[in-house]
Amino acid sequence: MSDTTESIRAASQEKGARRVTLREFENKKSSRFMDPCAIEAKASYQCLDENNYNKDLCSEYFAAYRECKTLWMAERKKAWLSGEKS
Repeated sequence: MSDTTESIRAASQEKGARRVTLREFENKKSSRFMDPCAIEAKASYQCLDENNYNKDLCSEYFAAYRECKTLWMAERKKAWLSGEKS
């Protein structure tokens, strides 16, 4: 994990933000949108805003978002394969 990823997560913890748990995600109403990687997504958008939408300067933020999505999908797949509700 890169230093940027760690700093994104550290900053999110300071502001009281928290991750959506798998159980919360599974029990949500079908019309409710939940993004378990909202912290990384918000950091990516903030980086783009601060750098005049120059994507090259925000590549570490995009990598953190991709890593979060990969981990989230692996968690969901593991739950699905073990027979938990999905």
